Amino acid sequence: MITNLLWCLVEIMGNSTALMHYTRYEEEIVQQYGIELQGWTYEKLVNPSMLSSSLPPLKALHDALVMGTCKFVKLMAAERKVREAAYMAKIASGEVELRKRKQRSDVGVRKKSKWPHKDDGADNEEDDDNDDNEEEALHVPKSQEIIEDSDAE
Repeated sequence: MITNLLWCLVEIMGNSTALMHYTRYEEEIVQQYGIELQGWTYEKLVNPSMLSSSLPPLKALHDALVMGTCKFVKLMAAERKVREAAYMAKIASGEVELRKRKQRSDVGVRKKSKWPHKDDGADNEEDDDNDDNEEEALHVPKSQEIIEDSDAE
């Protein structure tokens, strides 16, 4: 059942790496891609593994998926704008929270650079020449082949 639902999402999106987001369905699927799941037989959209094990409702959902009455549909531009306005109203009223990324644990700590930095206090000419060579070495491709002309022999 999940594979069938996911396959339908992949097919309508045209993206083979698509994933179904049940907890953030409105934000991740409807708002981002303009795709809606129509015909879901339960009141709330949750992962099918979280549904009750009562057979009649599960059979109804399975039948809806098999018969095609439960399917993903692309929203028209006008429908999408209405859904977006309703979603923004829910955010403004505090009914829905936007997902915020977790703050890094090392915020404010300086990180080491990948590339070596030049010494600012170097007055020696030899050091200046070495710095120029280091800069040139950074711009040279890692694997540079030298091919000699074989016609010259």
